[in-house]
Amino acid sequence: MTQSDPSHSDLMNYLVRMVVPMRREFGRQLDVRHFLHDLEYAREVIQQALSSQDPRLLQYAKYVEDHHLGPRNASNVAAPRSADRAAAPAAPHTPNEVAPSANPTAEEMRERVLRKYTSGLR
Repeated sequence: MTQSDPSHSDLMNYLVRMVVPMRREFGRQLDVRHFLHDLEYAREVIQQALSSQDPRLLQYAKYVEDHHLGPRNASNVAAPRSADRAAAPAAPHTPNEVAPSANPTAEEMRERVLRKYTSGLR
């Protein structure tokens, strides 16, 4: 996802909108940059936001959950094939990388995503 990608700008828009309601209702300072790079932190924030009494915050949290924590970060229930297609071209680029398995685990998928970000393909 690039900076000019419309879905990225929508995601950022919703995250920024969540900052004030999260601080008001839960006393939590939402760190958007940390949210985008730490999956566990993102899940924790979304879980807390989904317990909100504020309908707007609930709407924002559901959107962010669907678009940031959606199929690519979910367990291998729904989309292992599309994930394999997206990850397959990356295999020849790094000589140390093991060929992707036919049915990757959630941990393998997370490692692929992290490798993409640490290899400078942003």
